[in-house]
Amino acid sequence: MEQKANEIRFHSLVILFAVCVIAISVIILKPSFSSFTQLAALKPPSQPLFSSLDSFVLFAEKEITLEQETQISSGDLGSNNKLDIQKDTIVNGNLFAKEITIDKNTQINGNASFNKLKLHKESQVLGATTTPISLPIANLPQIPSFPIGAQDFTFQGTLTSNILSSGNYRNIILEKNSRLILTGGTYNLRKLELKENSILIYNSSTTINIQFKLKGQNHTSILPGNNNLSATDLFIKYLGIKPENDKEKEDDDIEIESIMDAQDKKDFKSGKVGRPIIFGKDSFLNFKLLASKANVKIGEQTTFRGQIFGRKIRVGKSSVLSREDFLFKTVTSADIVTDPDGGVYPINTVLVSLTSTSTFDNALQVASVVGGKIVGLVASINLYQIEMPAKTITELEVVINSLRTRADLGVDGVFRDFLLPIDI
Repeated sequence: MEQKANEIRFHSLVILFAVCVIAISVIILKPSFSSFTQLAALKPPSQPLFSSLDSFVLFAEKEITLEQETQISSGDLGSNNKLDIQKDTIVNGNLFAKEITIDKNTQINGNASFNKLKLHKESQVLGATTTPISLPIANLPQIPSFPIGAQDFTFQGTLTSNILSSGNYRNIILEKNSRLILTGGTYNLRKLELKENSILIYNSSTTINIQFKLKGQNHTSILPGNNNLSATDLFIKYLGIKPENDKEKEDDDIEIESIMDAQDKKDFKSGKVGRPIIFGKDSFLNFKLLASKANVKIGEQTTFRGQIFGRKIRVGKSSVLSREDFLFKTVTSADIVTDPDGGVYPINTVLVSLTSTSTFDNALQVASVVGGKIVGLVASINLYQIEMPAKTITELEVVINSLRTRADLGVDGVFRDFLLPIDI
């Protein structure tokens, strides 16, 4: 009996020891929630799919929205979150986004890479589709701090003395119907504002660092002073954050608040996101824009060459954008006529060739003569596609004949638009 009792005590001790070992092991080896958090913090962030943004015409951290009838003449579209393409849009480039939505009657002449795709049955992606996609697609560069000056400048009219050399300034304002020439170099500003029908010209490679406000009203133009310059020879770096000691009020604060949602307003007030950038309708813009913490809104019927990188980007309807220095707007079948001689061409666009010494500014003047706008160009040969409100062959003939007499504006030739693809 005593031996039996000793065996029972022995086995009980063994079991107790085993339980203690297991308990100690659980205490020592079981990772806590904080341990997981620490390990996650030590884990290196995922490498972006793209190390360079060079191929993109638009790239956003949060969202890109293309309103209806927009055309991307060249360049890719990318978003680390959403890409919303509305109806009747043409994209000559590739798409990269976590989520892509494509509305009806839209054509993507490129590839699409995504984690989620909503494609309307009446739209198509002509290239390859790839899913899933690695995130982030790309990281937006941060903008280093820069000094600003204390001097304000307001420019009026088209005086030849409206020239500004590089340097540190506070507020630069172009009044309605005015013109300013930048000589090149680096400009550090608090604000740059272009009022209606004003023109900003850069004559050599230029960088503009803007602390708080960038805005262009309707019919504004930003363009190179000669055809040897690329659109991206103007690089705008935008913070959009007001320093605490800056108490200056802007006359459009209410308008700015109206285009922000509740979260954007909260983040803007706390300094997490920048003041939105706005360009009005019917503008002609040429630049590379980096606005890592700000939303960018481009007005309808705008022609844009270059690149835009922002937090959120919205492009107004009937705009034409291009990553390359050339672009052309694809005409629709509704605008096509057949004349008595069998010629087939759009009724509302013409091709205008300018002399080799003519500039973008001359092309704007030519378009203005017929109440039109530039929607396409090949800068290397000074050829411009101008859209105007002609509705009949007779009206088109009047436009062509009137432009052929404008040698004073550098017009070398005017042609019907036989050269462009037609979206049937």
